[in-house]
This record gives sequence, structure tokens and C-alpha cells, in this order.
Amino acid sequence: MPWRKASRFPPRVARLLALVATVPLVALLWVCWRVLAQDRALEEQQIRQRVERATDIAMAALQRAVEASERRLVEGNKDWPDGAVVMTARGDTVQIWPVGRVAYLPVAPQLPELPVTPFAAGEAIEFRQRDLNRAAAFYRNLASLNRPDVRAGALLRLARCLRGSGRQADALPVYARLLNEDGWAFEGMPVSLVARQARCSLMDALNQADDLRREAAALGSDLQRGRWLLTRAAAQLCAQDAARWGVAPLPGQSERELLADGLRSLWQRLSQPGSAASGRESIAVGREETVVALWNRSGDRVSALVATPQFVSAQWLGAIDPVLREQRVKLKLHSGSRGLPPGAVRRADEIGLPWTLVVAGSDPEMERGQYRLRRRLLVSGFLILAVLIVIAGYLIFRATSREFAAARLQSDFVAAVSHEFRTPLTSLRQFTDMLREHKNLSDERRDVCYEAQARSTARLTRLVESLLDFGRMEGGARIYHFEPVDGSELVRRIVEEFRNEGQSSGFQFRLVAQDSAEIDADGEALGRALWNLLDNAVKYSGDSREIEVEVGRVGPEVTIAVRDRGLGIPAHEQALIFRKFQRGDEAMRLGIKGTGIGLAMVNHIMKAHHGRVEVRSEPGQGSTFTLALPVRR
Repeated sequence: MPWRKASRFPPRVARLLALVATVPLVALLWVCWRVLAQDRALEEQQIRQRVERATDIAMAALQRAVEASERRLVEGNKDWPDGAVVMTARGDTVQIWPVGRVAYLPVAPQLPELPVTPFAAGEAIEFRQRDLNRAAAFYRNLASLNRPDVRAGALLRLARCLRGSGRQADALPVYARLLNEDGWAFEGMPVSLVARQARCSLMDALNQADDLRREAAALGSDLQRGRWLLTRAAAQLCAQDAARWGVAPLPGQSERELLADGLRSLWQRLSQPGSAASGRESIAVGREETVVALWNRSGDRVSALVATPQFVSAQWLGAIDPVLREQRVKLKLHSGSRGLPPGAVRRADEIGLPWTLVVAGSDPEMERGQYRLRRRLLVSGFLILAVLIVIAGYLIFRATSREFAAARLQSDFVAAVSHEFRTPLTSLRQFTDMLREHKNLSDERRDVCYEAQARSTARLTRLVESLLDFGRMEGGARIYHFEPVDGSELVRRIVEEFRNEGQSSGFQFRLVAQDSAEIDADGEALGRALWNLLDNAVKYSGDSREIEVEVGRVGPEVTIAVRDRGLGIPAHEQALIFRKFQRGDEAMRLGIKGTGIGLAMVNHIMKAHHGRVEVRSEPGQGSTFTLALPVRR
């Protein structure tokens, strides 16, 4: 289409405009990327600095919590929460508080062994003479003595003789008399423990299930309370026997064993020559479990605290939990220095604590959300700038396109006007030369020349007046003189004048005047608008020679329709033809004369009359242009 062709401009200008728009856009994108990268780096630095400060505060709080436990340990405090035991050792003597929290001791206290000499005669009867009844009578006499150690030894041997002679039921009460004898040992084992185990074994052999259940439960309860201070081997053996007799695992047994293993490992370290006088250490027990040990040596006396992870979490980490919440961080303790999670790290050998500390933000998503909001604002700002640059580039491109289009259209307009002027001027020149060169022309021939000169002069006059009038309309300087005008009479007059125009010869004009009314109009301007429509109908009628003009009234409007059956106008051009300098493709292709301002002038005139101009057309079917003007009130 011509209007699209007119919008094109030189490729060099297009490249220059693209460069002008691209350079600031690329620069803006680079600045945006740099600002976001710096903001991200600043975010990481600020978060890291905050976590580092929080780590120092949390570490100091944890130090104070551990030091408070150390002071209690040095002061000899024996009241400790669950999950911790205290050991005091002087030489080979070890004491535990509370004793019921450990499954066994690293070093069991040596109870006095029962004497052997008072039972030599009885054992000779028992083992050499194999007279168990006489031996039992001998031991029964000794059990009546007022010596606790002799009585305990005699009762053990009496029960043995009764069991050997098949009198197991009679042995049960004898062992029962030994259940409270805790101050003596028989072959390294407490006498009361030996008696309890023997009773369970006899009841098992006698199928006394109910009695065995009660006795085994008593054995488990005594083991739980730490009644007997046993070594690891003895404690494991007792636990196996209790399980064999139907005793379920003791409540908290895993923690008791964990503390016992921790005490045993710590005792082995403290027993080595050159061991540290004091310390804090995390001790690995088994494959995955760890305990924490604090100890202090004063002369030959050692005080130590062994605590489970549950104690650490409840007592020490619980004490610093308000600090962690205030600092918005979470703290994790690690025994080693490998496989540490991300965060601020304080190694055990650097801070003097039993663990390596790893501190990280408690809610990193929320913390980073503040920075993400700031980045969104930055990105939004840069996007707005980018959109403004793109819009500015587009506006510049469009303005430049319109300038080039206007320049091209003006060039086409000048060429069209020049062509329009050339035709009547050529006619004037030809007839003027004929009159000048042929002095003897007949009057009839001379009248023909004068008539042709008059038509050319009138055409030139109309063309000049149209251009001047259009200039005044564009500048808003055109003055309209409105007066009552009969629509039908105005149309009839203009059609008659146009029919007498020489260029319309051969065309048939059919005027249909239906119901009409007076209108307020500038007769000259409205006549010029109708003249332009008639002129276009003649130009674009093609092979058709019939033009219809219809005047009617539709509601509050008077309509003037000019209909031809010529070339028609494509739909995509119908919205453009009322712009100045615009002409259709088909008109350009066929070389139909025109300036491109006729319909633009019609549109101006109709707006000044508070009316409108409409077009209905199909290619090859002709066009109908309708002027609609309000009826005079």
C-alpha cells in the first residue's frame, strides 16, 4: 500500500536508529547485572558478618554455661540433672554420684572377702568324705555364730550342700537370709548378688514361674538402682542372666551404659602418665555415640563430669537458647572437623570447648527474602528504564518514519499537483497559440477555443482555491458562513454545474431527491465537498458511466449519497483515504490523476458542519460516499 511504502526510509537511517536504541539498552542491562551482582555479594557479606557476630555471642554464652558446671564440679556438688554423673577418684578408689545412673564402674570397689579358715573342717567333710548331710549340719552350727562374716560364709556353704543333696526347696530360704549381706564378697562378687542369682536359678529349676518372675524383677530393680558396684564384665553377665529369666531391658539402660562407657574411657585416659590436669573433651563411645567429659585434678584427687548429648542439649544449649533466638541463629555441635555443614565454624582446639561449633541463620529464607525484595525493586526499576528506552526508541522510529512518510507524500503531492496544473495549462497554451497563429479562424471555431480556455481557467481556479482552502482548513483559519440551505436544491445545483463540466461528458447523473429538510451550512464549502465526491466518482468509475446522487432524510439527519459502480476501495484502505495525501493502490497503478487532498478536505468540511462522511465499498463493485448533516432546528 502507498501509505506503507511512504513509511519506509533509508536502511542507513534504520541502522542508526537501531544503534541509538540498542547502545543505551545494552549499557542499562550491563549496569543492571553489575548492580545485582554487587547487591548479591553485599547480601552474602552482611549475612556472613551477622552470623559471625552471633557466633561469637553464642560461643561466649556456651562458655559461661560450661564454666558454671565446672564450678559446681569443683565445689563438690552431687545434685546433677538427668544425663550426667560425677566421678571422684583418689588413687584406685572411685566414687560415683548418682550411682544408679551407670550400668557399671570403671573400677569396682574391693569388698572384703569372706574368711576361708573357719570352714576347712566342713569342706573336708563335704568334698573328701562326700557326706553332705554332716557338712550341712556343720555349716548350720557355724551360721548360728554372732560373726557376720562367718555366718555369711556358713550360709553360702549350707545352701550349696542342700542343693548338692537335691534339697533345692530347702536352699531357697537359706539364700534369702543372705539377701541383705551387702558388705562382703565371695570370690569377688557381692554376697547378696550371689544369693539373688542363686535363688533365681533354683526357682527356674523348680519351675516356680511366679516366684521366679518376682525374684528376677527384684534383681533387675537392684541392678537399676546401682546396689552393687560392678565392673563391666560382671554387670554384663548379670544383665544376661536377668534377660534369661525374663527381665525386660532396664529403663534407660542405653543411657546408663553410655555414661558407664564414658566413665571407663575417661578413667583410662586419666590413668595414663602425663594426663592433663583439667580439660574438656568430647569422647566417642561405640560407633556413633559421644559423651562430654569435664575434669579437674587437684593433687591426687580427680573430679570429673560425664554428660550425655541429652544433658548437653537440655542444660547447656537450653541455657543459651534465648541468645540463639535473639540472634536468629541455630547452633550445632560436632565432635570432629570433617563433613561440617555450611555456616560460621569455631573449632574445638581454638575455643577450648569439647566440640566444634557450626552456627547458621535460623531462617535463611526469611533473611534472604528482605534482600530479594530489594533486588525485585532494583530489577523493576531497571525494567521500567528499559521499557522507557524501548518506548523512546519506538517513538523516535515512528516519528522518523512519519517524517519520511510525510516527506515522500509531500513529494508525491507536489508531483500530482504539478501534473494537475500541467493539463489545463497545456490546454490553455494550445488554444492560445491557435488563436494567435490563425488570425482567420471562423467565429464558430474561435468560440470553441474560447470555451476550452474558459474551462481550463475554471479548472485552474478551482484547483488553486482548493489548495488555499485546504491550507486554511489545516491551519484552522477557514471561516465558515452558515445559513439556512435547502439540501435538495443545493445538491441539484451542484450536480447541474458538474454535469456541464467538460470532463463529465459521457456520464449519466441520476439524482434521486427523497424527503429533505433545511440545514445550516456554508453553501460554498458544502458544494465543494459534494463537487469533490462527484469528481472522484467520475475518476474511479472505470468503464461504468452511471453515477447516482441521492438526497434523503434519516431521523434528525439529512444524507447526501454519491454512488458509482467503478473500481471500489479495499477494506484496508477505507480508513486511510480521508488522510491528506493518501491515495489507493489501484489509483496509483492505473495512473488516475489526483492530489490526495480531496477526501481530506471533505472530512474537514463535514466536521465543521457537525456532520460526518461515511464510505461503503467493495473492490470491483463501486463505492458509496455519504454526507450526513444535522437538520436545522
